[in-house]
Amino acid sequence: MMQSLFASIQAVVSLFSTFLAMISAYVAGLYFFLNRAPLALKVFAYFLLSIGLAFLGAAALIQQRLQEGLFAAWGKLSSPAISVEMVRNPVPISLPLGLSLQEIGIAIAWITALGMYLGLGYMTFLYRWKSSETTDTPAR
Repeated sequence: MMQSLFASIQAVVSLFSTFLAMISAYVAGLYFFLNRAPLALKVFAYFLLSIGLAFLGAAALIQQRLQEGLFAAWGKLSSPAISVEMVRNPVPISLPLGLSLQEIGIAIAWITALGMYLGLGYMTFLYRWKSSETTDTPAR
């Protein structure tokens, strides 16, 4: 069971790494090219980003459900070496609403992902980028 949990954690880290790479690539694309691209290209790029993030989100949900199943099975063990509570909340601190660090981490991850997606939508379609002619000229 411990091996399965480690494999799931490794998958989550890999998904998060892929998420950061996609967001970074999109930000670079926005800065260097997409900010002055025609609307059709902006829509197409945001659509592709949406498809990629939907795929990552689905994979993250699968991992989240897998981990919940692992924790439920772990809790049914007669004498586990480490309790489920210690795995979910490795730092012995009192958290609001009785939440574990794992649950707070999951909430932060989903809020971050949604915020990034909405922020990139704003930067793609609504934000008005400064003209490079006014920002690239040296002061005399």
